Amino acid sequence: MMVSPASCLRLVLLCTVLSGPGPAIATESNYKLDTGDIVEIDIFGMPDFKRRATVNIDGDVAIPFVGGLHASGLSLSDLRSSIGAALIRAGAMQNPQVTVEITEHRPFFISGDVSRPGATAWRKGLTVRHAIALSGGFDALRFRSENPLMATPELRSRQQALLLDLARAETRIASLRAEIADKTDFEMAEASTPQGASTQVMEDIAKAERHALLSRVQQWKKQTEFQQRKVEQARELVAALTESLDQQSEAAKFQKTAMERTTANVAKGVAAINRGDEERRSLAMMKASETDTRSRLASANTDLATALRELDRATADRTATLQKNFEAASVEREKVKLDLRALTEKLLYAGALKAQIGRAAAPEIVIHRNVDGEKTSFNADQDTQIQPGDLIEITIDPMAVAGR
Repeated sequence: MMVSPASCLRLVLLCTVLSGPGPAIATESNYKLDTGDIVEIDIFGMPDFKRRATVNIDGDVAIPFVGGLHASGLSLSDLRSSIGAALIRAGAMQNPQVTVEITEHRPFFISGDVSRPGATAWRKGLTVRHAIALSGGFDALRFRSENPLMATPELRSRQQALLLDLARAETRIASLRAEIADKTDFEMAEASTPQGASTQVMEDIAKAERHALLSRVQQWKKQTEFQQRKVEQARELVAALTESLDQQSEAAKFQKTAMERTTANVAKGVAAINRGDEERRSLAMMKASETDTRSRLASANTDLATALRELDRATADRTATLQKNFEAASVEREKVKLDLRALTEKLLYAGALKAQIGRAAAPEIVIHRNVDGEKTSFNADQDTQIQPGDLIEITIDPMAVAGR
C-alpha cells in the first residue's frame, strides 16, 4: 500500500498534537494512588469483604484484619499484591484473590485568574479548557458586574470565619490525638495555629475542647471501671464456687467410704440397718449439693466470659469511633484549608480592578504535577489534558486588554 508524503505529514502532525506538552498522561495500569483517591477492594469468594476505602492524609487505606496499609505512591497492581501479602501475614487467609479498582480519583486544583479557585472532582478526558469552565471562567469576566472594592469586606469576613473553622478543626484533631493516647490534656503545636487567628479565640477554643476531652475521658473511665468490676466479681464467684465444689467433692468421697463401711457392718450384723440408710441419705444429699454447685459454677463461667467480651467490645468500639472521628476531623481541616487558600487568592486580586480580556490576551497556564514522587511544572494550553492532583495556575496579564 502506497502512502503519500502529505499523508505522512498529517500523521506526524497528529502524533505531535496527541502527545501534547508535559509528562505523558497516566493510564490505569501505571496510575499512582495518593491522598483523596477512593478504591474498591474485593476478594473472590468473600462478598462480605467488599468495601470502598479512601487513601487518607497519611497515604494509608483501612483494610479489615490488617488495619492501616500504605497505598500512596502504589499502582493498583502494587496495592493488590500488598493487600494479599498483608492478609497472609495476618493469618486471615491463605491465598486471597484480591481485586482493587479505583472508583473516584483525587481532585485537581485550579488557582489564579478564575472566578472560583479551589478543588474540583477529576473525570477522565478533562482538559484545561474544561477546568476553566468548571471554575466559572476567567476572573476578569466576573468583575464586569462586581466591584472588587465593595466585595473586599465580605471576603475578609468570610476569611475570619474560615480561620475560626480551621482553629476549631486543629484543636479537635489535637484533642482526638490525645484521647487516642489515653491522655487527659493536649498541647497545640505552634505550626498548627492558623496565621491570622486571634490568640484569645484560640485559647477559648482550646479551653472548651480540653473541658470536653476531660469529660469524655472521665466518662470512659467510669464505664471501664464498671465493666472491670463486673469481671472481677464474676472471677471471685468462679473462684469461690470452684473451691466449694472441691470441698464438696472431697466430702462426698469420705461419705461414700463411710457408707461402704457401714453397709459392710450391717451385713455382718454389727450395725443397725437404719444406720446404713442414714449414711446413704447423707451421701445422696452431698451429691445433690455438688451437682447444684457445679451448675452454678458453669453459669458463673458463662457470666465471666460475657463480661470479658463486653469489656473488649466497648474498648474496640471506642477505638473505632475515635479513629473515625479523627479521620473526619482531618478531612474537614483539609477542606477548610482549601477554601481558605482559594479565598486568600481572591483577596489578593480583589483590591485591583480587572480589565476585560481581548483576543490577544491569551492566559499563561502552568501545570504543577507529581510524577513518580517528583514535582514537575510545565507550560500548557487550554487543550492540555489534566490528571488527578494537578495544580493549574492561570495568570492573565492585566496590561493585555482589548485594543492593546
